Amino acid sequence: MVRDRPHGCYYDNARFMIRIIPLFISLAFSQSISLQKMDSGVEASFRGLSVVNQKVVWVSGTGGTVLRTVNGGESWKNVSVPNMEKTDFRDIKGFDKNTAIVMGIASPARFFKTTDGGQNWKLVHYDNREGVFYDGMSFWNRKNGISFSDPIDGHHLLIRTTDGGESWQEIPKDGFPKKLDPEFGFAASGTGIPVQGRQTVWLGMGGKKSRVFKSEDGGLNWYATETPVVHGGQSTGIYSMAFKNKKVGIAVGGDYINQAVKNTMAYTNDGGATWHLPEKQTHQYRECVAHYRGNIFFAVGPSGFDMTTDNGKNWHPHYWEVKDLTAVAFAKGSSIGYVVGKKGQIYKIKVGH
Repeated sequence: MVRDRPHGCYYDNARFMIRIIPLFISLAFSQSISLQKMDSGVEASFRGLSVVNQKVVWVSGTGGTVLRTVNGGESWKNVSVPNMEKTDFRDIKGFDKNTAIVMGIASPARFFKTTDGGQNWKLVHYDNREGVFYDGMSFWNRKNGISFSDPIDGHHLLIRTTDGGESWQEIPKDGFPKKLDPEFGFAASGTGIPVQGRQTVWLGMGGKKSRVFKSEDGGLNWYATETPVVHGGQSTGIYSMAFKNKKVGIAVGGDYINQAVKNTMAYTNDGGATWHLPEKQTHQYRECVAHYRGNIFFAVGPSGFDMTTDNGKNWHPHYWEVKDLTAVAFAKGSSIGYVVGKKGQIYKIKVGH
């Protein structure tokens, strides 16, 4: 499982864009891609990223850090949860400029919610069981969401909310496949549990096998499918998944400890029933994958940035001078996205002519 040592952080508003790193791809992609590096004002390691729209973005990470922008990154406000300096917020969900839920991972695991832009935070979930380690969360809409932890007492642990995160209830274990030994999730970017529609959800796992679990009833009943993503070790498996619809999706991961492994990506065209290795892949450990638009997905990790233009069948590496990236996400229906990473890294990504 991914465990990062917390970095110290200081509080300051950030200024817009230090530099622009352009990239032009003539064969794989007919448009240019640029990264605008922003000064976050902190040294935290970011893994939580929620892009509400082009202007509103929430970011979370080590040291209890939460940042928010409401002007497309022109300035970032530190709205960290008070007295949580020892907490690692690996995932965050922003609903609008005022409302967000942030996920603290390890025991005691704490989820907090704000409805006033981070001026005040309310504790909405607390779990102090030994071994609890929350890996990610997703929401179908403003009311209904789901989150998962590493196994507890030999069983997978999932919780869900039906009131916008105000309260969370554990999902009964009866409908979940038997856990392999070992089997667990990864809190790399909080994106190992994507959702679609009103009740469809997938869950990426690692360990003995790299399995994908799928539920079509909001997480009550699941079935598991093996994938060809590298597996067999304590740090191997699926770290992130993204679906552009209920059929087409991509899983990425690898091995956090030994990053020089192959078969770190797979794709599906039937909703996760079967998974296939790409014809061309970068064989790089990746912590997050995100759908952009059409057949285009992006993936990021410690060594950089990859892109596919054919739903994951072929991947192309990008050679920007950026490393240690952890998460990427795009504003819905927009050419604008954001990328975060370690040591306070935040970039705005723009795809266009």
